[in-house]
Amino acid sequence: MVERLKQNKLIVIADPNAQTRGLVADVLRGAGFQNIMHCRDGRQLLERTEEFAPFIVITTSRLPEISGLEFTRLIRAGYRTVPRNLGIIAMTDTPTKAFLEAARESGVDEMLVRPFTAESVLARINAVIARPREFIDSVSYVGPCRRRKMLEDYNGPMRRFVDPLDEGNGTMPWETAAARTAVKMCVKKISELADGLTAGDRRKLRLVFSAVQDAEAMADKVKDEMMGAAAKSLGRYLHGIGASAALDIDVVQTHIDAMYSLGVLGNDHYEARRKLIDGLEQAVQKRLGRVRNQSRVAVSARL
Repeated sequence: MVERLKQNKLIVIADPNAQTRGLVADVLRGAGFQNIMHCRDGRQLLERTEEFAPFIVITTSRLPEISGLEFTRLIRAGYRTVPRNLGIIAMTDTPTKAFLEAARESGVDEMLVRPFTAESVLARINAVIARPREFIDSVSYVGPCRRRKMLEDYNGPMRRFVDPLDEGNGTMPWETAAARTAVKMCVKKISELADGLTAGDRRKLRLVFSAVQDAEAMADKVKDEMMGAAAKSLGRYLHGIGASAALDIDVVQTHIDAMYSLGVLGNDHYEARRKLIDGLEQAVQKRLGRVRNQSRVAVSARL
């Protein structure tokens, strides 16, 4: 697995100093990584990250135009088509307590303090590849898990959606206010991206599809099976239709409306939630079946 990554996956090194970029690149090549790209400033880094979809970005914190931490915050917030869980390693020569806290809050995966050794560079790369931390997507923080290890005697505040609940009243994780807010944000993003969507607009369709995948991942994180089923249904429809003229915008809007409803209905409205999912799945099956039939008729006509 790691050997394939070394051959195929792109690593981007961003630093205004060509010598620093060269030193990091030499370490990577010596370890077998072959696909390496250099960036001299934050603007170039952002553009190339979107265009070339790197596996890992190694960036200095004091990057011109857009700093390394600002770049990280943009990616974690959801920058265009860039995956929010992109591996990001930040380099610095001023590892003060304030800076380390800022880097941690921005959502970097690992920190690399200069001057560094080849071993320290590869240790950070290996941590991202072989020991990735759980990706946290919450209202207050988006990025790799900041708990490097889970202690059984941890007595701090339990803020995660998947943490055990203190209430003994049967409340589901996805029914908490924080979970509902996070899911609502995902659905809102889908709605905003789908506004003005037209058949054949491949770029916009890709953005909507990516947002749908994010919503499905969030639903899985908060253990909302039916919200996940709604997102999966919409994703199945978009993938099945593609950028063809057969895209029915009403099907997309119906899914969005249903997802908003699911975000309001609680576990005590199980049957209503179940009916929404059944209706979505039937609509998608019907639309995709109709498109397949039309395709077969068109092929037969040409023959």
